[in-house]
Amino acid sequence: MTARPNIYIVLGTVFILLTWLFVGIYRDDEFYEQNLFTKHRPTFNVKFHSAIGMQDLKLDDLFENRKAEEIAYQEFVIKQQLQSSSNASLWCLPFILIQLTLTFNSLGILKFRRDLVYKKWHFSAHFAACLLLTSIGLGLMLSFDNSLTTIFVGLLVLTLNYRALILITKERRKESYT
Repeated sequence: MTARPNIYIVLGTVFILLTWLFVGIYRDDEFYEQNLFTKHRPTFNVKFHSAIGMQDLKLDDLFENRKAEEIAYQEFVIKQQLQSSSNASLWCLPFILIQLTLTFNSLGILKFRRDLVYKKWHFSAHFAACLLLTSIGLGLMLSFDNSLTTIFVGLLVLTLNYRALILITKERRKESYT
């Protein structure tokens, strides 16, 4: 007898990879605040910031490693016009990819822990219920820009996603009173 792979973990892993390849964080070169964005092409680089910033330097004035950072920032942020408020295409894709990752992995972990049969509405109910929660958590992580806060809020978001799934899939037992 062969064990079938957990399809939810497989799909969760696929969405982790897609999120890593197509979602990035850039720092505004003027205000230095972090923002999520959809990359126009896949790359393993996740963080983008301007090595020049608002200084009057040229690309040739930078060291080689800083030059590569600036070139990536120019390609992924400046040329894609992410800093202008008029470019709103695919702004929600990072949130959707991250929530799909959390939903599928939560389903997979719950399937390992319990032998449940999922109903069709469990996935959509979990996704809809946790999308706002996850987006707020991501906003907090990006706003505070602190490693400890990022870890704490990240663990809180993961825990709340998993607990929400437990509540959604919980079967009510009917007790008979005699």
